[in-house]
Amino acid sequence: MGVIASSVLLIPMAIGAVASTEPAHGALKVTAESAFGSVFLGLVAASSLMIGAALGIYVKAPKRVVAAVMAFGAGALIESLAIELAFGGAEALIAEEKLPPFVGWLWVASGFLVGGSVYSAATIALDNIGAAARKASSLRNFVRRARREKATTMLIQLSSSDLFRSLPAADLVRLIPHADTRRLKAGETIFKPGEIADGIYLIEKGHVEFKPEGPGGMDGTYGEGHCFGELELLTNENRQELAITVDEVQLLFIAREDFSVVMEASPILRDAVADLVKVHTHGTFGIEHHLRQQTREFDQKEWLAEGVAAVAMPSHEEAAHHAKGEHGKGGEGEHGGGSPLAIFAGALLDGVPESIVLGAAFTTFATFNPTFLVAVFMSNLPEAMASSAQMKRIGYSPGRIFGLWGSLVVASAVAALIGNLFLATASETWITFVEAFAGGGIMAMLAQTMMPEAYEEGGTLVGLATIAGFLAALFFTALALAH
Repeated sequence: MGVIASSVLLIPMAIGAVASTEPAHGALKVTAESAFGSVFLGLVAASSLMIGAALGIYVKAPKRVVAAVMAFGAGALIESLAIELAFGGAEALIAEEKLPPFVGWLWVASGFLVGGSVYSAATIALDNIGAAARKASSLRNFVRRARREKATTMLIQLSSSDLFRSLPAADLVRLIPHADTRRLKAGETIFKPGEIADGIYLIEKGHVEFKPEGPGGMDGTYGEGHCFGELELLTNENRQELAITVDEVQLLFIAREDFSVVMEASPILRDAVADLVKVHTHGTFGIEHHLRQQTREFDQKEWLAEGVAAVAMPSHEEAAHHAKGEHGKGGEGEHGGGSPLAIFAGALLDGVPESIVLGAAFTTFATFNPTFLVAVFMSNLPEAMASSAQMKRIGYSPGRIFGLWGSLVVASAVAALIGNLFLATASETWITFVEAFAGGGIMAMLAQTMMPEAYEEGGTLVGLATIAGFLAALFFTALALAH
């Protein structure tokens, strides 16, 4: 719940503005019309979430169509942010507060930067507890980030082996999906002398003791980060030692069959392993001496960077499978499984800034400019479509999805009312800053999720759709100026 508070950071800031400043010249006090009107606008803007949810669940719209509508809404929001919030705010500071142009710009710029930073930090925190599942692009980025973290950990462990340091890291990361975690109690036997090598082991936690039986076997006790069993696997030799756990141990295990599959898919890895086996079979000094010579100039940082860079972006199906699996485990969310609370908090983070801006800007229907309202309505529709379809893919029921969006509609109305109540009599300076703060969050949302997802699904079509949305919003702005 602490992260939700960051998305509503605007509220205490606005309260402070009211408490510490005098009303701007000509500022209107809160009236029944402004209060009820702001609630109405919040409901109207968020109502498209319910429409989008229904379309996402029950209608399989072409991805390019959804992407085009999403880009159209993004274009409309960009126009509103640039002209209604940024330019309009700076103009009000210069004209009404008599601030120098640079100072007016500085207030707007500060609001956008702080708002964007808060949104980005809150998004990362929420994604880490399950909110990434609400959007396909967020989920795919989360899964890739998790895979890269796992790749770094695994490659660091593999680099303890002279053998793996001599192999290309970009190919070794293909082993990650095949790595299996094994947990053993103290005193358990991992393998015995004479057994056929079944795979490669990496110690993640605990200690393993090795007792050799004959020359060439490992001897001693090894702990976290040590890799063992690789030489016997590649040279098709039997185990030459007894391996017993000293305490509770967690191992990462890569089976022989999985290593063979990855090796067959990578000619470079296959050739490198073949060369090592050849050295072991015919070499004068043996494979260990050869590996020490090969890895003498080993640059771990460069080797790790090569491996991590090779971790590809998962497909939509892979990401959904990952989230569905975590959701099936109980929705813990720590691996992007889609915690309902986290998803709601993420949606709240996306919607609250827009609603506060709507409420803060409303005084009467006679003077209301609908440009920003239309932009928010248009952007919410495809966003809810895509998010609802995504949540359905990972196992959420229609009832739960509608419940989430319905709660967000209510929250949007409340946020609009709060924006109107606390900002109606604040100074123009603080109103501009808070609106810019919200605008920064909206801009960050567009850049991080909405536009990338639209481009990925719609390709070059989204360029024209974005321009169309921008021009449509500009048309409403021009009409407002005419009146």
